[in-house]
Amino acid sequence: MNYLDRHFVDADLILRRGGHINRSNLSLYQFLIDHFDDLKAFYQGYQCELVQHSDGFFFLMSKGGLIPSRILPKPCVHLGMFIALKTRDPEITRSSGRISLPNLMQSIETSVPRETLQQVYAPKQRESSSDNRIADEIKKALKTLVDLRFIEMHGDAIKPLEAIHRFAELARHDNNPDEISRLVLTEHKGVAFQAFGEESEEEADDDRDENEGKD
Repeated sequence: MNYLDRHFVDADLILRRGGHINRSNLSLYQFLIDHFDDLKAFYQGYQCELVQHSDGFFFLMSKGGLIPSRILPKPCVHLGMFIALKTRDPEITRSSGRISLPNLMQSIETSVPRETLQQVYAPKQRESSSDNRIADEIKKALKTLVDLRFIEMHGDAIKPLEAIHRFAELARHDNNPDEISRLVLTEHKGVAFQAFGEESEEEADDDRDENEGKD
C-alpha cells in the first residue's frame, strides 16, 4: 500500500483525531475496505486497533498511550444519545433521515427534564440565565459531532451518520452499565463511559478559560 496516497493521508487524519469514516464518504470508505489488513497492521504499531463496526463505519481505538483516547464532554455524550434515539422516530424516515435543528431543539426542550438540561449543559449557570447557555452548548456539541463525523449538517438540517449508533450503546445502558457490559463494550466496540462528575479535557479547558476571564 502507498502511504503517500492522498486517501491514506485524509483517512489517517480523520482517524487519529477520533473521527469516523462512514459510507457517506465513499472514496475513503472503499479505501479502508481495500487496504484494511495493511492499515490494521500499521495502526497496531501505534498501539491502536482499526475497527470496522457492525454497522459498517470505521474508527480507531487506542489500546495504549501513544495516541490518547478522546473523552467527549458530557453535552456531546448526552446530545449524541438523544440523536441516536431520535433516528428511530418514523418522522425521520419520512424526512430522508434528516432532523431539522428547530425540531431537535424543540424535542430536547419538551422531552428532557429541565433539571437534566441544567445539569448537563449549564451546570455552573444560574437557572434564570441558563437558557442561552444551554442553547449555545447544544450548538457547540453539534459542531463537535460534525467534526468527528457522527453527523452531517446542511444548513439547519442534521443528518445522522452510521457512527451515531455508537451512542445507542450508551443510551441502552443509560451511560452506566454493569462491569461486565462495560468491559465488553469498551474492548469490542470502543465505547467510553464517562462517570458522573468526570470532566473531559475539553470541559476542563473551558473551566480554565472562564476562570481566567474573571481575573
